[in-house]
Amino acid sequence: MTRVTIFRQKGRIAGFSAEGHTGFAEEGEDIVCSAVSAVTQTAVLGITEVLNLPAAVDVDEARLYCMLEKGIAEAAWQKAELILETMAVGLRSIADSYGDYIKIIEREV
Repeated sequence: MTRVTIFRQKGRIAGFSAEGHTGFAEEGEDIVCSAVSAVTQTAVLGITEVLNLPAAVDVDEARLYCMLEKGIAEAAWQKAELILETMAVGLRSIADSYGDYIKIIEREV
């Protein structure tokens, strides 16, 4: 199962961590894992490449972590939040259909 933890600060998404393989199908054929990866990786690219915002990003085979750096200007934070909230909606949509394979947790930090 993939566990996605969404980190919030004062109710606003500040980052996330996605860990584990979904186990829906064999590696290379797992559409749930692919969907989660596509949504989360696109969010990271939106933040770091489109908005050019500083973020702590850590990637390995079964984990993707992204946390916005402190001190980001309010206007930039609002743009990043749109990307991250869109990611969260996409992940919830995946979980609605494949809830046995993905768990979403929200945590205030």
